[in-house]
Amino acid sequence: MRKILTPILLLISCVGSLLAQQLPQYSMYMLNPYAVNPAYAGMENTLVATGVYRQQWSNLDGAPVSQHINTHLPLFFISSGVGLKVENDVIGAHRTTQAALSYNYQLALGPTAILSAGVSAGFMQYALDGSKLRAPGGSYELPDFDHNDPFLPEGKVQAGATYFEAGVFLQARKLQAGASVQPVFSPALSISGDNTLKIEPVRHYLFYGSYAFDAGDHLNVKPAVLTKTDFVETQVEISLVLQWNENIFAGASLRGIGANDRDAAVVMAGFRLNEKTTLAYSFDVPLSPLKASNRGSHELMLRYSLNRPIGAGKLPPVIYNPRFL
Repeated sequence: MRKILTPILLLISCVGSLLAQQLPQYSMYMLNPYAVNPAYAGMENTLVATGVYRQQWSNLDGAPVSQHINTHLPLFFISSGVGLKVENDVIGAHRTTQAALSYNYQLALGPTAILSAGVSAGFMQYALDGSKLRAPGGSYELPDFDHNDPFLPEGKVQAGATYFEAGVFLQARKLQAGASVQPVFSPALSISGDNTLKIEPVRHYLFYGSYAFDAGDHLNVKPAVLTKTDFVETQVEISLVLQWNENIFAGASLRGIGANDRDAAVVMAGFRLNEKTTLAYSFDVPLSPLKASNRGSHELMLRYSLNRPIGAGKLPPVIYNPRFL
């Protein structure tokens, strides 16, 4: 099945000589805003590190598998934040690996709000393993291995390029809102084989918003929304997370609110392992036409927060925001 699925994925994603690289999908975006916006770095006023593992469309060979690690912290003495993220995304025979450093400047808008603007710069490597592909007219009886298609490589090929992301993020009392673009400029990657395969990642615009509030002495509530668009296709994800006593949380999301883009319903839960470490898990119940051929998606997150201000200089204004994780 894997060797059948991968050329299908390749052909679907290719138009002529262009390959549209889509963003990896993560369900617990509201617990990890830095993953979608470089301007969020340092907004928690402490050192934060997050790791995510996601297995999408379980039981479907060649389905996406993603790993994401990031860390960020504030630089109070220059009203800034810095961060690092590393990501690996595999879809069948395709692999995209990228790493980026970010910097943002934070501007206090009075005593209760901070506006941050940030950029990130990184390196992206795309790889294609032609040995995992099978073409309808190919010859694969050992010892022969020939796709009989000059477009498809028979071994591993790869290409790399620098890329940039940018974003703005507002944190005010109970409200968080941000917008980002990934990538700012679409880097052109050329893979040379019998023919040259040109890859150009699609520019995506992401819009995030959340509102956290207390619903009692021990219960915190956080609705959130994430919109992703390339202005050809748009997907909206809405979520609601409830946290009890700052130790245990549970939530649900709906990815795709329109009849044509409905993808999955998500349930999630997590708890604090100790004062600084949180473990979270989510499960996607498929709603798309692929629901007949997979058993859902799994996502695991481990998050560390130092939980105390670091650095030197004047601290930013104190902003009330019910603590999540």
